[in-house]
Amino acid sequence: MQRLLDSYRAIPPDATVRLAKPTSNLFRTRARRDAPGLDTSGLTGVIGVDRANRTADVQGMCSYETLVAATLPHGLSPLVVPQLKTITVGGAVTGLGIESASFRNGLPHESVVEMDILTGAGEIVTASRDEHQELFRAFPNSYGTLGYSTRLRIELEPVQPFVELRHLRFDRLPDLVETMERIVSSGSYRGRPVDYLDGVVFGAGESYLCLGMQTSA
Repeated sequence: MQRLLDSYRAIPPDATVRLAKPTSNLFRTRARRDAPGLDTSGLTGVIGVDRANRTADVQGMCSYETLVAATLPHGLSPLVVPQLKTITVGGAVTGLGIESASFRNGLPHESVVEMDILTGAGEIVTASRDEHQELFRAFPNSYGTLGYSTRLRIELEPVQPFVELRHLRFDRLPDLVETMERIVSSGSYRGRPVDYLDGVVFGAGESYLCLGMQTSA
């Protein structure tokens, strides 16, 4: 945290505040910048997993790959796990994210309990559902304009060790949409609970729904 604050103070007043990282999950060419940025190199880990309360405290630059590796030994998982394993928890909240469990659990920011945020004033503010509510509610989808999250407490859910996949083919898109709406409404397919729902469309005559069902074996 001290390195982060020192790097913030080293940024010239007229310069853009940005993360000092060489990679991005955005599929576009990144322009090289030599200006200093925020040093978040020490904010990539999991602080702790609270199995009893089903929460995890993670640092803002913690990737979902790192987070899931810490929660699965406890039989727990984040409510939503983005498809790209290098996406960070802070990034999924400030830029929004969605994945196959979202039809049950919403978007990543909806499972956040509280956050420590480095604001533009160089202060660390703890925002939650009860404190600094305006900042807490406005932070998702703000893309760093309101600050950067340094710590997030998120909700977890119990999971089974395996996921059984079933792929349904459709020759007509209206049939896919109808089936998808029925699964979302009931949470099941032919009487069996569906935990994950995804899909792909190759053309008007070929599309698929991908169903994931948690299983112990």
